[in-house]
Amino acid sequence: MTSPGQTTTEDLAPTGTADATRSARGLSTATAVSLGLRLLGMAVGMATTSVLARYLNPGGYGVFALALTLGTAAAQVADMGTTITVSSRIAREKAAAGRILTTGLLIRTSVALLATVALLVAAAAGLFGESSAVVSVVAVATPLSAASVLTAGATARFRPEVSAVLALVQGVLWLVAVVFIARTGGDVVLLAWFFVAVVVVQTSIGVAINRRLVPLGRPSWAEAGRIFALSWPLAISSLAVMAYYRLGSVILFHLRGAAELGYYSAAYKFLDVAQLGPAMLVAPLLPIVATSLSMDAHRRQLIFSLATRTGVVIGAGTAVLLIALAPALVSYLYGDDFGPAVTPLLLLAVAFVGVTLGYVGTTICSALGLVRPIAVLTVSVAVVNLVAQFWACARWGATGAAAVAAATEFVIGVTTCLLAARAMTARLPLRELGSVLAVGAATVLVLWLVRLPWQVEGALAAGIFGVAVLATRAITTADLRRVLSRKAI
Repeated sequence: MTSPGQTTTEDLAPTGTADATRSARGLSTATAVSLGLRLLGMAVGMATTSVLARYLNPGGYGVFALALTLGTAAAQVADMGTTITVSSRIAREKAAAGRILTTGLLIRTSVALLATVALLVAAAAGLFGESSAVVSVVAVATPLSAASVLTAGATARFRPEVSAVLALVQGVLWLVAVVFIARTGGDVVLLAWFFVAVVVVQTSIGVAINRRLVPLGRPSWAEAGRIFALSWPLAISSLAVMAYYRLGSVILFHLRGAAELGYYSAAYKFLDVAQLGPAMLVAPLLPIVATSLSMDAHRRQLIFSLATRTGVVIGAGTAVLLIALAPALVSYLYGDDFGPAVTPLLLLAVAFVGVTLGYVGTTICSALGLVRPIAVLTVSVAVVNLVAQFWACARWGATGAAAVAAATEFVIGVTTCLLAARAMTARLPLRELGSVLAVGAATVLVLWLVRLPWQVEGALAAGIFGVAVLATRAITTADLRRVLSRKAI
């Protein structure tokens, strides 16, 4: 038994289990380790992208990026909200953890198989043009993505480092595969088969690690019914998110060709990598929020305020750095052939503020079961987004797609945080959020007025933004002491 307001976890030793309260310092340490692993993975990922883009050139990179985009979209659809539902339930119902996790795994695998069949049929019909052959190979990896639901157990146990280890393993193996293909002159289809092999290895390691955290139990129809009852709004949201987050690439490919998609994908890769920041933030946040209704109002307000303020600092700070370094990053990593990717990257940098707020708001709402409003929001936004994508992609290509993405992410981020505030019966720290956005805009203006070497601009951007955030008290020393405390948050 635990007293109201305590956040607990089960620290599993090899010989058994034990319930223990995870201190704020323990959460911070686990998150810091995970962040270090993610940063290493980020460096590996960017090196891989650089080799891949230079080897394939914009057209070939666009063909391969479309295949990966469709494979990722199929995996997202197959999840149907299962992972976050399973994680939230395990955090609350520890005794039934094994049964819940196994049932979720079977659900995820079954839907993933259906998604694979759909991709294979579409590819066989030639719906993806010159990318169809690559899509048919990448689709083979989709059922393996079902094993990612096992990380729900690690998340519920406050073990964010597990998913970071798996991501790093995949990144290193993928880098080796890409370098081998580049040096031997292999084609894109062979590259896709190497991708499948990497996913197989990553999945095997993931199953071995996660079984030690939450041993699998016997699945049951009753558990499946409970998971479906909680996750169906999230399933609708997943379809809508896939529509505006992934189908934009398909629209761009069909309207403007592989090269234009190559520029957009090259720019978006920076956002994919940068998402390790908000991912690290919400990893410990989900199980904490899942039990927050037993806390007093002051503690809920504290958690919500700290989460949203940290989220906007991560989002705005990353946006400032990407804007300052965009030309240098594109030139250094991709080469001069990818020069047209700079403008989309500037717009997508702005979008990252909304992405980070969306992480925070969606995680809180999902953990507390407020998923129907999220479904309504995402479906509505998806409809508007797709219409806008057809118009913007046809008119401005990759730049138009990035502009629509930026607007979409801002709407999603702000609205989900408002919904999260209602779910936690807390208030948004509007003054602090507004001051961070103003500081970010002012920093970008200073950099625009003062043209300096990119190394100096990057350091200056980080320095100005960091000092200004502390000066405006958007993040305070009290927040840092609280995060490093030995007490539970």
